Amino acid sequence: MEEQTGYLTVEVNTENGSSPLEGAEVLISVKVNNIDTVLYRFLTDESGQIPQTALSAPDRNNSLSSDSSGPDFSAYTVTVSLKGFYTLVSPDVPVFSGILSRQPMTLVPVTASCRIGADGNSPGCQPFTGGSPGNSGKGVYNG
Repeated sequence: MEEQTGYLTVEVNTENGSSPLEGAEVLISVKVNNIDTVLYRFLTDESGQIPQTALSAPDRNNSLSSDSSGPDFSAYTVTVSLKGFYTLVSPDVPVFSGILSRQPMTLVPVTASCRIGADGNSPGCQPFTGGSPGNSGKGVYNG
């Protein structure tokens, strides 16, 4: 069975999807020999989105047949970062052949009490570990 094309778009917002975040860096990567390889880098537009992106996906028949031995989808990692927010990593985002997948990413702002000092230390800062609706990944501080 041959590889086909699926599509992915990413929507970056603040908590509860109330405000789109412009200028967030979005990386789309895939594991190659257990090493993350970045395929695309985008900055979100004024509506917090990146362009629809074509990605390799397994043959559509794999996901339509229960007796198929091949994978149903390709898994990609989406990483979103923006100064003043925790960086969010969402692994294993599924992309199916012929389908547009939408990945919402909700960034959480770093509180005023959590600032990185000139020495690079961040006393009192707690790492963000995800948990917002629509996020399936882990977050780290992006100062």
